[in-house]
Amino acid sequence: MKAFSFLPYFNRSQRRGLILLLLIIVALQVVIFYSNNLFKQEVSQRAIPKDLQQQYDSLKQVALKNRQPKIYPFNPNYLSDYKAYYLGLTLPQTDKVLAFIQSGQTFKSKAQFKEVSGISDSLFAVLEPYIKISSYKKFNQNNFKSRQVSTTDINLATAQDLQTINGIGSVLSARIVKYRNAIGGFTDKSQLNKVYGLEADVINRLWQRFKLKTKTTKTAKHIIKKEINTANTEDLKQVYGIGDKLAERIVKYRQKIGGFTIKQQLNDVYGLSPEVIDQLWQHFDLLQPTPIAFKIELNEANIKELAKNPYISYQLAKKIVSYRTLNGAFHTFDALLKIPDYPRDIHKQICLYLKL
Repeated sequence: MKAFSFLPYFNRSQRRGLILLLLIIVALQVVIFYSNNLFKQEVSQRAIPKDLQQQYDSLKQVALKNRQPKIYPFNPNYLSDYKAYYLGLTLPQTDKVLAFIQSGQTFKSKAQFKEVSGISDSLFAVLEPYIKISSYKKFNQNNFKSRQVSTTDINLATAQDLQTINGIGSVLSARIVKYRNAIGGFTDKSQLNKVYGLEADVINRLWQRFKLKTKTTKTAKHIIKKEINTANTEDLKQVYGIGDKLAERIVKYRQKIGGFTIKQQLNDVYGLSPEVIDQLWQHFDLLQPTPIAFKIELNEANIKELAKNPYISYQLAKKIVSYRTLNGAFHTFDALLKIPDYPRDIHKQICLYLKL
């Protein structure tokens, strides 16, 4: 105990208790250390069942195989930058391939693809079984020459004719034909730029193979306009650029406002671009404008009554009432334009449902 006499603040019994506590801690550490070693040795000595080990190894092989990117058959004449990256081509090699395609040329053999791209022999050995250009070559040799003379006019070309252009598939060809039918035929080359999804280089290749001869096609087709307020979704979908969703949205909006009264109301339908609206008015007209069944008294209506106007939100109704309270009654509808954050673009529509 003399060795611990440096603890002057503890009496003899306290020093003994402290020494005993330290000994217990050391003993516990020794027990824990040796028990862990024994447990590790016991686990390492346990033999894993052979069938379980084989099952584990097979699952591991499947997982490693699934991690490898799967290569699908591809035509290098339709190669995109993402597809080239996925196949293992470097950026300079991809640029060479895309420049070759954009120049209007086509790959006619696997060896030509290897030569133009500059890929290594090892990568070419991996990709070669998946390169499919034989059918494209056969089509160019047998079919295009027989069609080249009869389909030079863009207004007479079928969807199959348009698909001979590199970069135009079944979707784009159908879209071009639908747009051509909607406008009654192309009368100017710039109209082709309005077809959604057609890139500039594809349009250039198209005009290298087709020409605009029958510019009078549009006048030959007489379009009988229908009433916009009675048109159903199927009627509206005949317009190029209007599908199921937009057709349903137009009908739903028309029902919400009780029918179109002025043409500007169609501009308020979400998702309708100016180009599509122009196409729509070529097929429809506002022959029977819907009369406004009720008009709201601007100087007497409260917030809830003003909010019944299909173009006035609850927040705008509060601003109108607040402005009227501070500045007195409105004498003209144009006085509404002085309200902060007033929607000027739909001012004419708002006034349709108001009266002084």
